[in-house]
Amino acid sequence: MIEVNLTPDLVSREQLIGKIQKDMDQTVLVYALLVCATLIASIGLNYNSTTTIIGAMLISPLLNGVNGIGFGLGLSHFNLVRKGLLVFTIQVIIILVISFLFFYLTPIKDSTPEILTQTSATIWDILIALIGGSALAFAKVRGRDNDVIIGVSIGTSLILPLCVTGYGVSIRDYAIAWDSAQLFFTNTFLIGLSLFLTIWLLQYSDFKHHRFWKFGLAALPIFMIGLFFVYTTVETTIIEYHAKRFVEANLSDHYLLAQTIDEQQQSIALTLVGEVLSAEELQKLASTLSDYNLKEYQLDVTFYATNQDGTFDASVLAKILKIQNEGTSKFLGLD
Repeated sequence: MIEVNLTPDLVSREQLIGKIQKDMDQTVLVYALLVCATLIASIGLNYNSTTTIIGAMLISPLLNGVNGIGFGLGLSHFNLVRKGLLVFTIQVIIILVISFLFFYLTPIKDSTPEILTQTSATIWDILIALIGGSALAFAKVRGRDNDVIIGVSIGTSLILPLCVTGYGVSIRDYAIAWDSAQLFFTNTFLIGLSLFLTIWLLQYSDFKHHRFWKFGLAALPIFMIGLFFVYTTVETTIIEYHAKRFVEANLSDHYLLAQTIDEQQQSIALTLVGEVLSAEELQKLASTLSDYNLKEYQLDVTFYATNQDGTFDASVLAKILKIQNEGTSKFLGLD
């Protein structure tokens, strides 16, 4: 009969602090490894290679600084937090500089599907970051974290959106740079928050009342920004879900080539392949948006239709293939 040991095999507080401090010892070789990971990730993004990107995530040491911040907060060890912030800041600067230089110097400037998927987050990304952070905390307190670090690095892919930020700045597309930076900060915030909560629930913390409030006030702005990014991510995902339901219910005879939702302008732009609808049909279609919690949104539809013999003109087909290759919403699974 197999015996199940339900006793937690936790390391001591002192052992955990020592391990986190050791992980944050940044030598020249660690920074060299970070440069290599950034270059591999940038190359993978540049020519749209998923396997190359996974390789970059496997060797990236970017989680070390995040660990220092999250575990430092959970352990109420503010020296860890300060060191984590320093390590994290240096790592972010290195990745931004290296990725910027790579994309600035490379002759290929196209926004590949792998680049575009790093400009938006979904509810599922939020859940992955939270669960991944908890898994990392559990592994750390057991002293067996090597494999888990690899899994969390792949699952959250922190290095990729930061490389895309460097790409956006290099081509002066600040919308891409901002969106990818927001994705990076959101994932980082959620991993750090999950680490803090898990360690706190495991009762590793040793907060003193006056120190807690002093540090809490200092961390409040970052916490509020992180919550705002999480809220906008959830809201965007919900809107995309309603838009998906709208298209499936009313345009099932058409192929959805691209979908763009502008929350500021409150508009939904659809690019469809199929029969062109009349103005009256489009107006009737727009009137049904309220049935999908999209009452305030305006509908903008572009059609690509076949000739009478069922074929496409070469120019039209070229446009369709170009849009398709650029990739669409990750949430809709149309990449």
